Formats: sequence, C-alpha cells, structure tokens
Amino acid sequence: MLRARALDHVGLLVRDLDKALQFYQALGLELLRIVGPKPDGSRIAVLRVGSQELNVFCAPVVPSGRLDASAGMDHFCLEMEAESAEQVIQDLRRAGIEVASGPVQRREGASVFVTDPDGVHVELLVKNKQEQ
Repeated sequence: MLRARALDHVGLLVRDLDKALQFYQALGLELLRIVGPKPDGSRIAVLRVGSQELNVFCAPVVPSGRLDASAGMDHFCLEMEAESAEQVIQDLRRAGIEVASGPVQRREGASVFVTDPDGVHVELLVKNKQEQ
C-alpha cells in the first residue's frame, strides 16, 4: 500500500531565475545550489526553507507533458514509506497509476514520477536508509 511520510519539497517553474532567487532570498530562504545551464538552456536553483527545499526551475521551453504555462508549479515531492523505488512502482501499478518516469537516482535516494489528472507532476521519493 502506498504511504506518504512527508512533503519533501516543492518545485516551481519561473520565467526569470535571477528575479525569483532575489525574491525568495529576500524572504529569508537560503540558496543551497544552482545547477546549469543545462544543454537545453534550463537552470535549477535549490533553496532551503526550514528542513524542506524549494526547487526553482527556469527553462526557455516548457518541458513536454507539463502544464501549458511558462510559470507556476512544476512539481511537489512526497517522501514515501517504502523499502525501494521498485516497491513504489509495484504499488503504483497495483493502484492503476501510471509511472511517468523513473526511478531516478538522487543524492538522498531514488524518485519515481507520476502525473495527477490535471497534469501536475508528483515526485515520490524513497530516501536512503541513513537519510530517514
């Protein structure tokens, strides 16, 4: 059975990464890192807010399959109670939920992505044992 343990992070899609960073840092969020630009021109910033993260994405073109917008929510992430990403995939199949992508290896574990009925991407993260 699928069981979410916690909200791990939220991902926002923004038009201007530098302006977004200025705004969120002014609100007291700590910049942890910036990734990119990647070959597709996208950049990602990770900010800390308490014990959670805000992932901010900026891309010249909205990724395929995403909501038809140049800004807004990109995804949110749920930390799952599971032994492995493979277990989450099996549970998703039993629940009739299609896996959009994954598993993807992360620093802290492995993620599987699904899409809700309105097109919002949901990341399901299984943290490494030492991270829990």
